[in-house]
Amino acid sequence: MKYFEVFKAGTYPQGKFTKKEIAQIAKNYDPTFCEAPITIDHQQSGPAYGWVDDVKADGEKLKVSFKEVPKEFEQAVNDGKYKKVSVELYRNLDGKGAYLKAVSFLGAAMPQVKGLEAIKFMEAESDTYEFEGVNEDNEPENFSEQEIEDLKKQVSDLETQVANFKENNKKLETIKSLKDKISALNDEVATFKEKAQGKEEIEKELSDIKNSIKKREFEEFIEKQIDKGILVPANKNVVLSVLQELDNVKKFGEDSAVITDFKSFIESLPNQIKYGELATKERQADQTDEDAEKFANADEDSLQVFKEAKALAAKNNISFKEALLRLNK
Repeated sequence: MKYFEVFKAGTYPQGKFTKKEIAQIAKNYDPTFCEAPITIDHQQSGPAYGWVDDVKADGEKLKVSFKEVPKEFEQAVNDGKYKKVSVELYRNLDGKGAYLKAVSFLGAAMPQVKGLEAIKFMEAESDTYEFEGVNEDNEPENFSEQEIEDLKKQVSDLETQVANFKENNKKLETIKSLKDKISALNDEVATFKEKAQGKEEIEKELSDIKNSIKKREFEEFIEKQIDKGILVPANKNVVLSVLQELDNVKKFGEDSAVITDFKSFIESLPNQIKYGELATKERQADQTDEDAEKFANADEDSLQVFKEAKALAAKNNISFKEALLRLNK
């Protein structure tokens, strides 16, 4: 069985291969698991021009034997139509490590350029390692001008790809920062709404407390007048209602003295005044002199308010409370 030299240890654009790794490639090869074909110019489709039968390591060199090679292809190689040979290697095939994928004979087609990233093909990625032979001094053969131009183009394309990647990455970072800012603003708005809602609840609670205190103040005032004999318990709810209505009017910007005036009026009333009797139509005709006598000790302003409220109630057939509210609008 004849073996042909197809690869050797050394440093390549795809990486460095040691003598130990050459031996590992040879050991891994198993045609029943994955058989390496013979191709022309690294063609990935079409017919195979034979198959790699066996692989062995000879020091730093990787050698293979072939089988099922067509006579026509053998003749073409012997005629010098395919002088160069290269290999394709899987970096790691199914966890087995480096593995021989194919042996390709090169004709007029340009060899695949060294330095490209690993090509993903079939069940694992592979790289092409050109092994074009060496001279007697173990120096690589010179590249042609066309090969140099192709390499320059590859470098330029890769630089463009890297620049595009960096630019796209900047855009992604910008989008991310904007999304982060939107998220932070949404959190701030939500916090503001919570605080505003809490403020409304506190304001309502304070308002209820103030109303409760004010009611208690009014009730204490009325109880004091009842104790003096100026009011009777039956008058309590009516007077309280009037004071609360006047307080509501005050809250909308009316004269704040209205409650004070009404309290002064209540305090100036004679003892045991009965609101029910004062409001009846039967006593409206001759009440003036009697009222004057009852209010002899009241100040003139309070007595005047009382008379005007009484007259307004009689004229419009309304309650004394309603008459007081109208006079204080």
